[in-house]
Amino acid sequence: MASLAFAFPLTPGKAKEWRSWGRGIVGRRRREYDAFRRRVGLTAQRVYLQHTPQGDLAIFYLEGKDPHRALQELAVSQDPFVVWFRQQAQDLLEGLDWAQISLGSPSQLVFDGPSVEEDQARDRALYMMERLGETSP
Repeated sequence: MASLAFAFPLTPGKAKEWRSWGRGIVGRRRREYDAFRRRVGLTAQRVYLQHTPQGDLAIFYLEGKDPHRALQELAVSQDPFVVWFRQQAQDLLEGLDWAQISLGSPSQLVFDGPSVEEDQARDRALYMMERLGETSP
């Protein structure tokens, strides 16, 4: 699975509207949102609100077979849900211009630590190897 993350500053004073918009996406517009996710192959999406001294940031995380496709769809699709989403995002996110978003990587992964499951599997393997005398403690 591929992933990408990107952040945009919220338009000043729009944090309450931002939260309401998010609730609407997973609430009354859930079926349209789910259809969009399936169409573009997204398997995970997370959106965070980060308060900073310079202002609020919206942080997006997308995961799927081709998350760049989701950005492309958001930029050009005439699907009614996508048009609504695009218009709302442009109002709520300062400086967002869907036509100017590069389809190259909006972010670069710098660190991807192991999952808890990977750590546990490694620890079990080391334990078994030590019991069998294949490694020294």
